[in-house]
Amino acid sequence: DRLSNPRQFLSIIHERLNDNGILVLVSPYSWHEEFTKKDNWIGGFRKDGEPYYAYDGIQQVLQKHFSLINPPNDLEFVTRETARTFQHSISQVTIWQKKL
Repeated sequence: DRLSNPRQFLSIIHERLNDNGILVLVSPYSWHEEFTKKDNWIGGFRKDGEPYYAYDGIQQVLQKHFSLINPPNDLEFVTRETARTFQHSISQVTIWQKKL
């Protein structure tokens, strides 16, 4: 959610991995237009009137070259914003294996 073109990244990442290589993606999918133009979001919007989540977009792009190893998991994390302010968030973790 901080890449200028996440679809492009996901569509070529298989070129950088060995056969059977492992790709681990971790993101809270907190899309912001200051990082990614809305036209480049791969989820977080409605498609054909239905919610289209980032995980849906990731699956669509990666399924050609990867298999999902396990169902997605949530991973909590805390970001310190000031001396007395913290933000609690949850990222989704997906683990993919490159197909032969």
